[in-house]
Amino acid sequence: MVFGVIFLILLTSFYSSANLWTMNFQFTKAERLTRKKEFERVFNEGKVLKNDKVVFYVTLNDFQHSRLGLVVSKKVGDSPRRNRAKRLLREAYRLNKHLLKMHVDIIAIPRHPFSSDLKLSDIEDGFKKLLLQINEIFYP
Repeated sequence: MVFGVIFLILLTSFYSSANLWTMNFQFTKAERLTRKKEFERVFNEGKVLKNDKVVFYVTLNDFQHSRLGLVVSKKVGDSPRRNRAKRLLREAYRLNKHLLKMHVDIIAIPRHPFSSDLKLSDIEDGFKKLLLQINEIFYP
């Protein structure tokens, strides 16, 4: 019983100090790029950032939140592989969007040899680096 109370106190102090209670880890419909014109604007006006797993097209937006669009071609593989790529990219964005210092539109495109045995941690490391590069470019 005493251990449970101490654990709860430690857990509460950690979350309050890390401000994780107030962070929003949802990926809502408003945070998605859905219209063709939105995609065209990001492709035409956006800056390109790349790593070995994913390519980003990024531009600033006028909304109160960042938005993500996904483009996964058939070169990535069959439909289960494409769907897994989309799930991994959405999850990496959802968990790390708090790293962005400004509101941007991002189009994420997985690179061609996207292995189906990739783990979220493999994608997330590169994703974090690209998000930090976005901060360096748009928030000097």
